[in-house]
Amino acid sequence: MKDINLGKEYVIPSPGYRNGRERGSLDQPEEQEELNYCQDKDKQVECQDALETAARAEGLSLDGLSSFHLKELDESHRKGKYHHGWNLMKPFRVTSKHPHPLDNAGLFSYMTFSWLTPLARTAYKKGELETEDVWSLSIHESSEVNSRRLERLWHQELQDSGPDDASLRKVVWAFCRTRVIISIVCLMVTQLAGFSGPAFVVKHLLEYTQQTEPNLQYSLLLVFGLFMTEIVRSWSLALTWALNYRTGVRLREIFHTSFYLLQLINVCSNDGQRMFEAAAVGSLLAGGPLVAILGMVYSVVILGPTGFLGSAVFVLFYPAMMFASRLTAYFRRKCVAATDERVQKMNEVLNYIKFIKMYAWVKAFSQNVQNIREEERKILERAGYFQSITVGVAPIVVVIASVVTFSVHMVLGYDLTAAQAFTVVTVFNSMTFALKVTPFSVKSLSEASVAVDRFKSLFLMEEVHMVKKKPASPHTAVEVKNATLAWEPSHASVQSSPKMTPKMKKGKMAKGRKEKRKRQQQEERQQAMMLAEQKGHLLVDSDDPPSPEEEESRQGQLTTVRLQRTLYSIDLDIKKGKLVGICGSVGSGKTSLISAILGQMTLLEGSIAVDGAFAYVAQQAWILNATLRDNILFGKEFEEERYNTVLNDCCLRPDLAILPNGDLTEIGERGANLSGGQRQRISLARALYSDKNIYILDDPLSALDAHVGNHIFNSAIRKHLKSKTVLFITHQLQYLVDCDEVIFMKEGCITERGSHEDLMNLNGDYAAIFNSLQLGDTPHIEVNVKKTTSSSLKKHPDKGTKSGSVKKEKVVKKEEDLEFTETVRDIKNC
Repeated sequence: MKDINLGKEYVIPSPGYRNGRERGSLDQPEEQEELNYCQDKDKQVECQDALETAARAEGLSLDGLSSFHLKELDESHRKGKYHHGWNLMKPFRVTSKHPHPLDNAGLFSYMTFSWLTPLARTAYKKGELETEDVWSLSIHESSEVNSRRLERLWHQELQDSGPDDASLRKVVWAFCRTRVIISIVCLMVTQLAGFSGPAFVVKHLLEYTQQTEPNLQYSLLLVFGLFMTEIVRSWSLALTWALNYRTGVRLREIFHTSFYLLQLINVCSNDGQRMFEAAAVGSLLAGGPLVAILGMVYSVVILGPTGFLGSAVFVLFYPAMMFASRLTAYFRRKCVAATDERVQKMNEVLNYIKFIKMYAWVKAFSQNVQNIREEERKILERAGYFQSITVGVAPIVVVIASVVTFSVHMVLGYDLTAAQAFTVVTVFNSMTFALKVTPFSVKSLSEASVAVDRFKSLFLMEEVHMVKKKPASPHTAVEVKNATLAWEPSHASVQSSPKMTPKMKKGKMAKGRKEKRKRQQQEERQQAMMLAEQKGHLLVDSDDPPSPEEEESRQGQLTTVRLQRTLYSIDLDIKKGKLVGICGSVGSGKTSLISAILGQMTLLEGSIAVDGAFAYVAQQAWILNATLRDNILFGKEFEEERYNTVLNDCCLRPDLAILPNGDLTEIGERGANLSGGQRQRISLARALYSDKNIYILDDPLSALDAHVGNHIFNSAIRKHLKSKTVLFITHQLQYLVDCDEVIFMKEGCITERGSHEDLMNLNGDYAAIFNSLQLGDTPHIEVNVKKTTSSSLKKHPDKGTKSGSVKKEKVVKKEEDLEFTETVRDIKNC
């Protein structure tokens, strides 16, 4: 797919808590005037951004048709919120100005689905449908447009209630409120029409058959009345399903669009479908009470006091359904926890399948996964028992009600005519639809309630903020001014509980829960501080005391208060087209510096500005389970000349001769095994082929032989990227001689900066280490940490705190694969 040049950078905002704080800060009185001034313009830009992003996701170009979409959506917003809905209320519409036929449909076409006739005719003529035969998505159904609306409602709820008391259920209700209300009204019409036919028309028909004198007009009127009640019932039911399914699709897609975080597999495969089912059949639960009331009243009118018995059977059926729904929701929550654990274990096994095979741990891990699956299956069996009881009892409730009613009526000595009996039976039969859908409605709503709690926990997670500010000078690629940055702690105890009750009851119960929640948060805060201090983390409070408004909006978000500072007072100005080498001892902050430029760290003070797109080569190469060519192209179009140049510069030609199918050989876990150097060169080739403005190379030559590394440095980095901005991290100092500029880092600070000659004349740490290299003491910088240990506890100035300085200990490299190792240890102990 070709890239779409939109003329500007666009970042899709996710509904995160930090974004809500930023929006909430705009409500200050001094900025309200500026906000009002920009609202109208931003409204149009948001609509355009939404459709442009949707076009990117669908692989569509922004042609004249897309421009028409932008104009249409803008016109719809100007005409009002319900403009599109009011057009659907017209019985017939003769228009074709919209590309999707559903947007041109009237009421009858909408509820009878006749707008699908052209597509069905095309499928009948061709025998099968192609992608080009299906219409493009309606702008009103776009997941990006609808997710923007849900995001706005969620931010408003966060500002009104705070993160702890914010209710995602209220947000979902506000999102689909109008459609659900109309659906319930249509359902009421369906139930009334379905009840009127059996209760009144059929009763009069039975009485008419017992008359001796025929009346043609009266009989035709009864037949016509029965026909009209069925027409109204079927059409209103079709309209109910059309509204519910369309609402369900919107809910499912907006939640899928919003998440890219942990537990994504389970959210996309299960919880999104739960929201769809709740929107599709949940509103049908409203018809049950109406049918019960009408049936009870009318049966009493026909049979007298004994009519209460049949209605009582139906009334007692609902408490049983509520009890079953509670049990279903309880087992559902337990099942979700077991499913998450099983998916996590399976991901762990798949990621480390090579080591599991090598050490013959297959049976141990298989038994571990099987035990979790067995527990999950038991929970599903229990939930299935209660669900089967409700589903099995629902069809025979009408028979039980009829038998009980007629038996008691006859025992008490009342007369029972054929007209009365058939009328009561038809009334009870008209109640079967509500009874049949009641178990499914209750089940879908209970499961959706559990899914909403999981969605809320993801909504409250903080999002990653990309660096979008550009440098003041057009000749600067990266500009960092007096920046202090920190990593966010990864302790689970620091984060607020995602399972907080979104809506508290009134009275003493609500007060007691709030006090309990406050005590829990205080305990979690104290535990987090003790844990961090034991592990040697540097904890600092926020720079300035928060205002009451900020303190209220930040409740439950402890990760924003205490951070692990890593980089201090970073000043950096990298010109375009320069090759900048970065060096330093282990834990000096080299990788943290490039992570800060990539926007992966929290900026506490200062500013970061970047002009251009990145190509990043990590320390550990990442390979796709695909062909070698696909790994290099990475979705880009194949250009033979550029492709061959990249292969030559990265020394991949000899490797292609060894592979059985050349560059079409499948590599990765399921393909050919590659050495570390081969993986690193493929990763570097992927970056070179991407043709970006800024290249960040994190020690790309560490796994290569000396002669191969020298060739790649001269051909790929110096020659191929001579017009690009390159940040080159290395522990092999011989390559820094040819860099335009060298940056030496120590304990999270840039201590020396300049050309190689300038730093050698400075006679500092860089010159000492480089001279040691020339004398042959060590080939790498990590071994020689001359005079570093003694200064590891040196204090750095911290302008963001009142104390003026804080204590910082040496940063150590985190141990990889900790969770996997612990799992292996547990299995061995077993």
